[in-house]
Amino acid sequence: MSKPVKPGAGEAAEYVLGLLGQEDSRAFAQRLKSDEALRAKVEYWEGMFSDLPAEQAEPPPTGMFEKILDRIEGEGADLPGTVTKRAGTANWFEISPGIKGRLLHVDRAQNRQYLLIRMAPGASYHPHSHDADEQSLVLEGDLSFGDLNLKAGDFHVATPSSSHPTGRTVNGCLVHVAMSLDQH
Repeated sequence: MSKPVKPGAGEAAEYVLGLLGQEDSRAFAQRLKSDEALRAKVEYWEGMFSDLPAEQAEPPPTGMFEKILDRIEGEGADLPGTVTKRAGTANWFEISPGIKGRLLHVDRAQNRQYLLIRMAPGASYHPHSHDADEQSLVLEGDLSFGDLNLKAGDFHVATPSSSHPTGRTVNGCLVHVAMSLDQH
């Protein structure tokens, strides 16, 4: 039984390494005849693997094959001109006790930053004012600003010159926030 065919760079690397099953390899070779982008991926991987020795004296360490496949799948995962932040490699930083943030993207041209904010159950955030729009989308849980109660799926915009009372969560929350780089 052959492996399922994966699209993209991973499949091209597997083809070059000879890891595709016979049927998948034939189908891939057929696609190469008419797919210029796919040929470019194969050429890329041929160049990447050209320095590998043809034969190896001893077997590779346990788990090495899986690490190579993980790396292959990671290569080309981002589309040209894009950035992907993987959940498994997230760098969370402490904002205040019970509140962590993860910077997703900085757009200096628009003076904006995009973050995930995770608040533990019972956490609160200090009152603050806004000099520019701050957009919040509650992804999980609950978040309240005074009498305003937000839940998963609720979107909230704080406009310039507005202010938030203390932000609180009862059960914890995960919020996507888009805000000015100048806002703290």
